[in-house]
Amino acid sequence: MFQRGILMALTTLATAAPAASTSANTPAGTQGVIRWHGEGVQIYDCKKSVDGYAWMLRQPDAMLTDADGHVTGHHSVGPRWTATDGSSIVGRTIETIPSPAAAIPWLVLEASSHDGHGALDGVTYVLRTETVGGVAPADGCSKAREGAVTTVPYQATYSFLRPGKTNQPAPAQPTPTQTDQGENGR
Repeated sequence: MFQRGILMALTTLATAAPAASTSANTPAGTQGVIRWHGEGVQIYDCKKSVDGYAWMLRQPDAMLTDADGHVTGHHSVGPRWTATDGSSIVGRTIETIPSPAAAIPWLVLEASSHDGHGALDGVTYVLRTETVGGVAPADGCSKAREGAVTTVPYQATYSFLRPGKTNQPAPAQPTPTQTDQGENGR
């Protein structure tokens, strides 16, 4: 389980540390934080829920830009982030933090898959912070509107974290004789 202290450290790092780069042309070996601004919509479907009917998140649809406003990628269902260089990651939420504003929550996501080579190579965590808007409507979803779709504008900062380099040697790989000995070889 993710500890609150680690969560706060990651959030502080993502929102206070200078970005390693904000360009989609970041070399794959760059370490640290890449910070992109996301602006788009949260797409909701009106569906039956345990309490009647409610707006349920279908997916985000947002353009990602660097600090200079240059398009760096796209954020979509998965959740997936795809850089303009073709590299992409899919994340899974491991922690949700209420937004300090009336907006969608801040998230800590762990990268669960990578595709392509480029700016998003080696990213292990994604933080969604500094959210504005995006909250599902409180009303307007009913049996009569089941299947309806609505979009809600939102903005967020996405920080892509990579582990720092270490000078420690890689762990030794077991030799075939070590792995083939089975239970009696211990």
